Amino acid sequence: MRRISFKLLIYTTILLFCMLGLNFFLQGNIITSGFKANLKNKMIQYAKDISNKFKNNLDYSSEANNIANIINGRVSIYDSNGSLIESHGRFMFGRTRNIERQTILDVLSGKTINRTDQKTFQGSTLITLGMPIINNNKIIAAIFIHTPLHDIQNDVRNVKNQIFILFIAALLASIIGAYALSSLFTKPILKIIDAAKAIAKGDYNVKIDVKNKDEIGELAKTITYMAQNLSKTEKLRRDFIANTTHELRTPLSIIKSYAEAIYDDILNKDQIKEYSYSIMIEADHLNNLINEILELSKLQSGTIQLNIQPINLKSLFNEIISEVNIIKGNRKFWLFEDDIVTKADSKLLKRAFSNIIINAVNHTNDTGNVYIKAEKENDYIKVSIKDDGEGIDEADLPYIFNRFYSKSAKKGIGGLGLSIAKEIVQMHSGKINVSSIKGEGAEFVITFKI
Repeated sequence: MRRISFKLLIYTTILLFCMLGLNFFLQGNIITSGFKANLKNKMIQYAKDISNKFKNNLDYSSEANNIANIINGRVSIYDSNGSLIESHGRFMFGRTRNIERQTILDVLSGKTINRTDQKTFQGSTLITLGMPIINNNKIIAAIFIHTPLHDIQNDVRNVKNQIFILFIAALLASIIGAYALSSLFTKPILKIIDAAKAIAKGDYNVKIDVKNKDEIGELAKTITYMAQNLSKTEKLRRDFIANTTHELRTPLSIIKSYAEAIYDDILNKDQIKEYSYSIMIEADHLNNLINEILELSKLQSGTIQLNIQPINLKSLFNEIISEVNIIKGNRKFWLFEDDIVTKADSKLLKRAFSNIIINAVNHTNDTGNVYIKAEKENDYIKVSIKDDGEGIDEADLPYIFNRFYSKSAKKGIGGLGLSIAKEIVQMHSGKINVSSIKGEGAEFVITFKI
C-alpha cells in the first residue's frame, strides 16, 4: 500500500514538474516572441510614417514626439551627414546614443538595422530600429526608434506566476488523490495489471474478474473489450499515421512554394500580399487536414457519416486546379465546360480528385497535359482524369490502389494518395478504375450515382 502511494506520488510530481518546465519555456518564449514581432512591425510602420512626413516637409516633429510617447521610448532623426537633427522621448541615460553612433553609418548607407541587445537602467531589453529616409533614390536622413521591453517582461512574469500557482494546487491535489486511490483500489488495480501483462504477451483472451460497480469496474470491462479488438485498433493506428504523413505533404509543398517565392524577393507588393494570404489559408488547411484524416481513419470502422450536399463538379475541379497550380509547372489542364451537379461529401470528394490529379501531375513532364472530363450517363456520373505522361507498367496496374504503393517502391510500400481516393469513391457507392499504356499516360475513370 505504501509502495503504490509512494510511486504514484513520485510519478505525479515528476510529471507535473516536467509540464511546469515545458510551460515555462513554451509560453514564455511564445509570448515574448509574439510581442517582439508585433512591436518591431509597429516600429517599422512608425518609421515609415515619420519618413513620409519628413520627405513631404510636413510636421514630422509632432509625429516623432507622439510616437515616442506611445512606445514609451525615444525617436531620433539624423541628416545625411550623420548630425542629429532632433530627438524626442526618453533619454535612457545615453544608451541610445551609443547604439546610434555604432550603426548610423550603416543606416545612412541604406541598411535597415534591427537590434535587441542593450539593457536599460531598469534591466529591461531594448529594441532598436534604424531606417534610412530615401527620397528620389537618395538617402536624405536616418531615423532611430528605441523602446524598452519591460512591459513584455512583466506579462511573461505574470504568466509564469499563474502557472506556478496552478502547479502548487495540482501538486497538493495529486498527493491527496494518490494516497486515497491507492488505498481504495489496490486489489482491482493489481488484477488489471495482471491482465495488462497477459495482453502484453499476446494473450487477448483475458477476462478481468472485478466486481466493482464504479469506474474501476468500467475500466476492467474496457480493458477486456480492448483485448478483443486490439488487432483492429493497431491496424487503424498504423493506417492513421501513414495517412497523416501522406496527406500533410501537399499543403506543405504549396506553403513552401509560396514562401520561397516571397523569400526570393521577386514579387511586387500585391503579389506578396496574395502569396501571404495563400500561406495562411494553407496553414489553416493543415489544421483542418488533421481532423479530416482522423475522420477518414474512423470511417474504416464505419463510424463516420458522409455530409451529402449538392456540389458543382466544374467548380470543384476549378478549386483543385487553382490549389495545385503552384506545383504544376507548365502543365496544362483541360477541363470540361458543362456545369454538372451531383450530391456528395464535397470535402472528401475533393480530396479524392486532388489525389488523382496530383498523381497525374507528378507523372507528367513540365509541358504535359491533364484532361478532366465529366458526363452524365443515365443515373450515373462518369469522371475521367487522363494525362499524357509516363504511364504505368502493366505489371503495376493490379497494385496501383494498394496502400503504401508507389511506382518507385516495392509493391506494398509507398504512397497513400490513390488508396485514399479509392476508399472515398467507394464511400459514395462508386467505382474507380485505371487504364494505361506505358509511355502514353494513364486514365482514371470514376463512376458514381447522381
